[in-house]
Amino acid sequence: MVDGEFWILLLKILVFLPFILLILYLSLKYGGNKLQKLQDGRYMKILDRIALSKDNSIIVVKIGEKAYAVSSSSKEISILFELPQEEIVNIENTKAIPQYEDMKELFKKHIPQYEDTKELFKKHIMKKEVKDEKKK
Repeated sequence: MVDGEFWILLLKILVFLPFILLILYLSLKYGGNKLQKLQDGRYMKILDRIALSKDNSIIVVKIGEKAYAVSSSSKEISILFELPQEEIVNIENTKAIPQYEDMKELFKKHIPQYEDTKELFKKHIMKKEVKDEKKK
């Protein structure tokens, strides 16, 4: 009885896991910038936030074309100073979500040895195929 339940559970996992991974892949591929735009307010946008303690944090808020460093605590919120335009551009550029055409472009950018690994994999497969043919 227990073995039957185990195999049914394993079958469910094998059926639904690829479906979930496909949905995750599609949402990352086509969602990227759109998800970020959904989080943005119409006139106000939080560019950065750092927690100093459980109740205190410093937030960089952009309101219209100006940005401010704001201190936030459980009792009050106060503007510390206004940020210069160059600093606003710098923060926005570092927070931008990169867009990629496909997974290959992502690998090439973030895994420097991607091409070398690809070639090694091809050589390994070729060697395995040659060994298999010799065994026949």
